Amino acid sequence: MKVSSFFERNKTEAEIPRDQSTPAGKQTAEKKEDNKEWKKAISEDVEDDVSSAVSDISASTEGDVRDQGESLDERSETFQRFEKTLRAKHTKACKAMSSGAYKKALTEFESILSDLLGRYGERHERIGAALHNVAIANLRAGSLDDAMDAIEEAIKIRSRALGRSHPRVADSLVELGIILLSMDENEDALKVFERALKLRREERDESFAQEDIDESNLKIAKVLNNIGCVNFEAGSFGDARRSFDDAIELQKTVFKSWINLVCGVDGNSPGILTMASTMCNKAYVEIEQDRFTEAIALLEESLKIQRSVLGTDNKLVQSTLDNLGYAYFMLAKPVKALNAYENIWSAMRGSKDCLEEKLDVVKKMVICHISLEQWSLAFPLLEAMEDMQRELDPEAVELQRIQKLMGEVNYQIFKLPSLSSATNRALGCAVCMGPDEEDICMDHWVIEKPDNTSKMSGHRVTHA
Repeated sequence: MKVSSFFERNKTEAEIPRDQSTPAGKQTAEKKEDNKEWKKAISEDVEDDVSSAVSDISASTEGDVRDQGESLDERSETFQRFEKTLRAKHTKACKAMSSGAYKKALTEFESILSDLLGRYGERHERIGAALHNVAIANLRAGSLDDAMDAIEEAIKIRSRALGRSHPRVADSLVELGIILLSMDENEDALKVFERALKLRREERDESFAQEDIDESNLKIAKVLNNIGCVNFEAGSFGDARRSFDDAIELQKTVFKSWINLVCGVDGNSPGILTMASTMCNKAYVEIEQDRFTEAIALLEESLKIQRSVLGTDNKLVQSTLDNLGYAYFMLAKPVKALNAYENIWSAMRGSKDCLEEKLDVVKKMVICHISLEQWSLAFPLLEAMEDMQRELDPEAVELQRIQKLMGEVNYQIFKLPSLSSATNRALGCAVCMGPDEEDICMDHWVIEKPDNTSKMSGHRVTHA
C-alpha cells in the first residue's frame, strides 16, 4: 500500500484523536520516478547531506516537532494504552518477520503507522521509524516499489525531525541503498551507500566510549560490505575485494576486543554473523577469479561462526558448505569436497527440501566418489538418484544418463568378483558391459559453480 494513502486516510480515520494544537500536515507531494530529490542532492554536491534534499515533506522545523511531542500528556492512561497496543503489534510483527511471514508482518507495521499518523500527524520522528519498518517488510516481501516509496518518506521525515546527519537517517539511507541494488540500480545504490558511509564515520568520530566506537565500526563495516556487494554484482571484483577486506578488518578488530564476544557466538549479537556473511561475500569474489585456496580459508572461518550461531541444518550453513565443496573439488581435493557434500546431505536427506536440491547434492557426491574410484560407494547413491529422478520426471533424459552411469560403474565393480553379484542382482544383469565399454564417460557429470548472490547487511526493525 502506498504511503500517501495512509496520510490521506488518517485525516479522517484516526483511532486516537490527535492533539488539536498540532498543526495540520501538508499533503505529501507525488513521487516523481525520473526526478528523485535524493539523486539530485548526491550528484550536485557530494559533501551536502542527501537528507536535506529530501526533507520537504512538511514546512515544520525540528523545534516544531519537538514541541508537538512535548504537548502530549505521556502520563495519561490513554497514552499508556496506546503504547501498550503499539508494543503488542510490534512484537507480533517481529515474530512474523522472524518466521518469514513478511506479508503478515507488513500488515502489523502498517497498522502501527496508521495509529501513529492518527496521533502525531505526518511530521513526527516516530512516523519516520514506522515508515522505515514498513520499507523493510516490503523489501523482504519483494514489493520493491512500495519499499522505495516508504523509505524515501522515512528519510524525509527523519531528516527534518532528527537532523540532517542523524544516525537514524543513515539507517534509512542504508535500506534505500539495499532497495536500489535489489532493483538493479547499481550506480544509484553505490552513491547512497557512500553517503551513508560518510555519516557512519562522522558518528564514530563523535564517539568517546570504546563500546560506542565498536558499535560504530560494526555499522561502518555493514556499509562497506554493501558497497562490496554492489561492486560484486557489477563484476568489479577488485573493488569488491577491497571493500570486503576493509569490512572484515573492522569486524575482527571489534570482536577481538569485545568482552561480549561469547554472547555474539551464541547468537545474542547479530554482528558476528554479519562478519561471517562478509567473509562469504569475499570468498565468492575469490571463487569468481579461481582463487580457490583463498576462498577455502574464508569459507572455513565463516563456517565455524555460522555453525556456532545457526546450527548444522541452516540453509546459510549449507550454502557455505556447497561453496566449500566446489572450491575443494576445483583444487583436485575430492576427499574434502566429498566431506562438505556429505555434511549437506546429512542435514538434507530427512528434510522436506525439494527433490531437485536433494538430487543435486547426491550427484555431487557421486562425482566425488567416481573421481576417487570408489565404485561401490557411488553405486547406491546412483540408485537413490534413479528413484528421485523417476519421481520427478521419468521421461527426462537425466534418467537415461543416471542409468547409463550405473551400468558403467557396475562394470568397474564387476571386475572385482567379490562385489559383482550384489550389483548385478540390483540391475537384473541387463547392463553388464563388455571390455570395449570400460571407460567411464563423465561428459554430463560436472560440479557446477554455485550461483552466488552477495549478502547485503541491513538493520533490524526498531520500535516506532
